[in-house]
Amino acid sequence: MPVKEASRRPHRVILPGTLLTLEGDCTILRLISTMFREPQVSPLFLTIRLVLLAGSGWLLGVLSAPALALTLTMPSADAQVVSGQTLRVAIDVDKELNLRRLHYYWYRIDEEPLASHQANSAPFTPSPDGSQFVGTVVVPIDALGRMRLLAVGEVVRGRMESHEEFDEVLVTVETTAELQAIEFTVQKPWRLAQAGKRVMVPAVGQFSDGVSRPLVGPSAGSRFRSSDERVVSVDAQGVLQVTGAGKAAVAVENRGKTGMVDVIVQTDGEPNRPPIAEVVKELHAKSGELVLLDGLRSRDPDGDPLHFEWKQILGHRVILSNVNEAKATFVAPQVSEQKQYQFSLVVTDMAGPDTLKGADSAPAVVTVWITP
Repeated sequence: MPVKEASRRPHRVILPGTLLTLEGDCTILRLISTMFREPQVSPLFLTIRLVLLAGSGWLLGVLSAPALALTLTMPSADAQVVSGQTLRVAIDVDKELNLRRLHYYWYRIDEEPLASHQANSAPFTPSPDGSQFVGTVVVPIDALGRMRLLAVGEVVRGRMESHEEFDEVLVTVETTAELQAIEFTVQKPWRLAQAGKRVMVPAVGQFSDGVSRPLVGPSAGSRFRSSDERVVSVDAQGVLQVTGAGKAAVAVENRGKTGMVDVIVQTDGEPNRPPIAEVVKELHAKSGELVLLDGLRSRDPDGDPLHFEWKQILGHRVILSNVNEAKATFVAPQVSEQKQYQFSLVVTDMAGPDTLKGADSAPAVVTVWITP
């Protein structure tokens, strides 16, 4: 009876505290067996001996392998950069790390990352001195405020195995262009209908270099004001929340300019308090483990059922399952050193099984630390 193809795959066992593996042909273990001058020792018996020795610390210097990490060294965290600037970038790579490809990606602070094959990478220009890991990328011309810069490298082990390593920094983007006017990308007057709804104020700046830049979000330099907070309120990031029916004006101030948009809210007259999203603030997991993001403690003060929306806001993209349920999951990716991921949860109250009532919670953020 022929052997199924799947059964021919080499059995893989990772020795604790090492990067040694027991493959089907046991090549590595045979080499170690030779080193111990015991060529007749079976691979399985030698594996047991090595595990015991590694656990006792006797082989630590021989078998322990350092973490093979990719670290973004330029720009530094919280650096001040200029939109459109040619920015010097560099990564530090362990000499044993077999890096095949390297790409850089820009994301806004609340923007979900994409898979490498879906995202548009920032063009990278290598350094003239021929250094593989030093060069330049261009800061997006329309950026303003806080941005994320990700460096993602494809790491190869053996002929077939590969995975992606990443590092990222947060930087603040400014512009040397003069702000000429503040506009709103919405039909005026701005009409809203759902009590408790949260939405970003659609304010953009027209600058002297001919570029439109959003004036909302962290470090964009804007100040927001509502003429009547019984109708709408606006937080420091530019997120508006409907608080009642009526008319109000929202003003945006930035770089000495002021823009204003009239808001008309027409609701059904029923009061509707926003729900509250609640998550565990911090989780820890190891590569390969299933990570559970739990929003079951979220609640609505009016007792309404909830709609859930999970979103990744930090770290290289992972595949989230059940993003519209109380519990979302993902498999912790392979990493060579501790990496930080963040996810936000927003809950919205519902009038029925398939009908949104419309009041949104403020985002609740969970930080997940992944270790090898």
